Amino acid sequence: STQSSPSKPLTDNAGDTSPQTPEEIAARKAQEPAYEMTFTCRKCLSRSSHRITKQAYHFGTTLVTCPGCKNRHLISDHLKIFSDKGVTLEDILREKGQYLKKGRLGEDGDVEFYPD
Repeated sequence: STQSSPSKPLTDNAGDTSPQTPEEIAARKAQEPAYEMTFTCRKCLSRSSHRITKQAYHFGTTLVTCPGCKNRHLISDHLKIFSDKGVTLEDILREKGQYLKKGRLGEDGDVEFYPD
């Protein structure tokens, strides 16, 4: 018979097994540095906004689901799940001759755009 070592937790919060309420999870997520992204789905033309953590965008793989057609859109893939090299939305758009317009979200909810 073969023996395997015990599985290791996927997070560094292995000691904290207390269940979190949806409010606690939302409060924790609100503290994480993140990007707010708004785009129009090319398949169904639905416009939607999504919040993506900076850690996931720059180091992980992120997809967002269109609320209109439920199509999933690749935003970044540093884990190389969908491509042979790490890519971001900027890379994907650049290959298509398009660009990503970046703005800054103020504390009051206003968005400011600056020249590149």
